[in-house]
Amino acid sequence: MEMLKYEYKYWNKGLKYIAGIDEAGRGPLAGPVVAACVILTPEFDIEGINDSKKLTAKKRLELFALIKEHALDVSIGIANEIEIDDLNILQATFLAMKRAVGNLRCKPDHLLIDGPYSDIKLISKDNIIKGDSLSLSIASASIIAKVERDRIMSEYHNIYPDYKFDKHKGYGTKFHIEALKEFKATPIHRKSFKIVKSYLPDYSFYKKTNSFNILASRIVAINFIKRNYTLENQNLLLNNNEKIDFVYTNSIKKVFIKVLFQLGAENMKIDLDVGLFLSLIDREIKEKESKKTKWFNVILVKFIPNNKPKIVFIYNEKIS
Repeated sequence: MEMLKYEYKYWNKGLKYIAGIDEAGRGPLAGPVVAACVILTPEFDIEGINDSKKLTAKKRLELFALIKEHALDVSIGIANEIEIDDLNILQATFLAMKRAVGNLRCKPDHLLIDGPYSDIKLISKDNIIKGDSLSLSIASASIIAKVERDRIMSEYHNIYPDYKFDKHKGYGTKFHIEALKEFKATPIHRKSFKIVKSYLPDYSFYKKTNSFNILASRIVAINFIKRNYTLENQNLLLNNNEKIDFVYTNSIKKVFIKVLFQLGAENMKIDLDVGLFLSLIDREIKEKESKKTKWFNVILVKFIPNNKPKIVFIYNEKIS
């Protein structure tokens, strides 16, 4: 197969683990850059794999599942918006690629990397311009990276529906620019972009709009999304008076989350009946049994002028 010519060049030299690397998300105004690393075998035979940008969303999802099932190894690496602003997008992309390589189960013998240059020095590599159209390993990595980043942006859409991150995935579309102007930038926007910097909200904005409670919930949700959790429920009503802000899950845990906020640095007395919440959650769990372990988190977000919001875990306990 023509798309395996780079891989065979090294397989024929006796190297076994040839890893293709590509990224998604260098251009958006918001969200992370995601790199993927894929190791194939000579027997790998999945039709239709190409540069992810040339595929429909439906086709990418189909191929994503097939690659995950049949590739020898697949991993991702992520650099978030804070790292992008601190390092610049190129260096953050290199960081995501290094993390993807580090997350492989198999130690690669050689790397095939999309683009003219990279910053990985301890493993031999080829930098291949338009590699996602020339190497099956790189094309596979481009699909994994794109689908994974789209999933993350869809998670952000759940907490920022006004921005429609599920549609434009953080890229600077006309709609996205208009949303920035109307709603201001979010914590996941890249502040190194001039257009984003023009619409950064400050402490006085949230005070004027009386929206610290909303911001606190979104900051907590972002924290869980960055830890690879998926939203299962939000504003879950437990009885007429009490509700859970979020239920986030990963492969092994389900976390029921109550978010509180305070203005100022002083210690605040938390007036919350944890026992009541535990009994109400226990009833909810029994109605919807799951094999995942269940946890209850009470999380306080402190807002202090001229400081970054501070997240404090008031209660973090396993409940079943």
